[in-house]
Amino acid sequence: MPNCKNCGARLSKFDKDICPVCGMKKPLDGVNSNTIEITTEIQSVKGEFSNYKTKSRIVACVLSILFGWTGAPFYYVKHFLSGVFYFLASIIFAGGLFAIFYFFISMELLFCILIPIIVIYVINLILGIVFLYYHDLKDGNGEFLK
Repeated sequence: MPNCKNCGARLSKFDKDICPVCGMKKPLDGVNSNTIEITTEIQSVKGEFSNYKTKSRIVACVLSILFGWTGAPFYYVKHFLSGVFYFLASIIFAGGLFAIFYFFISMELLFCILIPIIVIYVINLILGIVFLYYHDLKDGNGEFLK
């Protein structure tokens, strides 16, 4: 709401001719009393994000299932630090499982290789399901995955 230029009282749109407080004629001369239609759609900001396409949950799910141990779904949604961390964690976890099964349990070499691969694949399958069904995931630009 605009204010009277003489006394500073708040004026309604019906008080354009005379101020009800001080009685000054035309209290809004020189004062901008234009209103903005707030129900209209806000114009999108042009520039850096004008050609930005939101990332897909389905693509992130497929990347997680096929190449999850590399951190590919995190790279896809622009969480690069999480992708590097996930890649390193996968390698260390698989190497640790291999060492446990090979050196401490003394299993056959084939099983020592297959068991960590299967465990990491199941973890990535669960992560893919999370990417697919959890609707509040955001990419690196703060946009929700579609």
